[in-house]
Amino acid sequence: MKREDVKMGKPNLLPPHLHIKKVPRFSHMRGLYGLLPTPYHRDLEIHTDELGALANFCCESGQHGIVWPVMVGEFYFLGEKERIRHFDVVMEEVSGRLPVMLGCSGVSVSQVLTFATAAQRANADGVIALPPVGASPEMAMDTHRRIADVFEGPLVVQNAGGQHTSLTGDQIAALLDEVPSIEYVKEERPPGRKFISEVHAAVGDRVKTIFGGAGGKFLFDEFRRGASGSMPSCGMGDVLSKVVELWWAGDEAEARDLHTRLLPLINLASQPFMKYILKRRGVISSEVQRAPKRQPPVDDELKKEITILLEAIEEDVTAYPFGPE
Repeated sequence: MKREDVKMGKPNLLPPHLHIKKVPRFSHMRGLYGLLPTPYHRDLEIHTDELGALANFCCESGQHGIVWPVMVGEFYFLGEKERIRHFDVVMEEVSGRLPVMLGCSGVSVSQVLTFATAAQRANADGVIALPPVGASPEMAMDTHRRIADVFEGPLVVQNAGGQHTSLTGDQIAALLDEVPSIEYVKEERPPGRKFISEVHAAVGDRVKTIFGGAGGKFLFDEFRRGASGSMPSCGMGDVLSKVVELWWAGDEAEARDLHTRLLPLINLASQPFMKYILKRRGVISSEVQRAPKRQPPVDDELKKEITILLEAIEEDVTAYPFGPE
């Protein structure tokens, strides 16, 4: 469907060589989509090989999809050129094994569209974006309209709170009237569970999946309210994927038992913690951060506590076992 046919009346902005409609590799994206943190060398350049290793880890450990870069990937610390260049790295590493959603959030609508155009060229399976900080609700809605002008694939409305402008369920419903390529919503306005109910009531029969947030802390409450996916950091995404699959299989007791054993680790989530976990699993080699003063590092006492907490799930980790502290 060309954008000339929808209410805004804007022309299709795709360059001529991208006008051919691509056949989607995945018709329905749901489940546990691991968020990749961005790994760095000591000189703070992106560690390209380890970004690829993170994507491969998600594929080999049983996660259901991949997202990069969103807030876990610290998109706000990434330059335009390096970010676009690494879209291709992630896509090439995955090579169709899992769905990949590329994050297009930026500081301006123009930058969001630059990333969405790059995601089209990289053949992403979907794009996810927050509106720029400070946007009004109408600007936020128009951001998604304009993304649809340059990306011919599924769009994900990322609905966060705080400094990021959020949309109500009714606003999302109105937006779907204009932008049918919006097929997914990530609802994470706090408290996310309440708003998942709101969004599900408004558009639950019109979108394929509502994804929850909060690192999977409230997975079952979100699922009962209409979510059928979650987007936590990938570091323990394989274990959370098992939780989801147990839920899908109707084994609620086993799903809750495993989630309860994992929850103390989920509650420790921070950028340093996520990278420490992935380092212990042999996926990345360091915990380097571009803004190390934002969150305290994992100190020796916390490492000991993590080791104790890992004992509760060690039998559920079948790939990339945890190494020593």
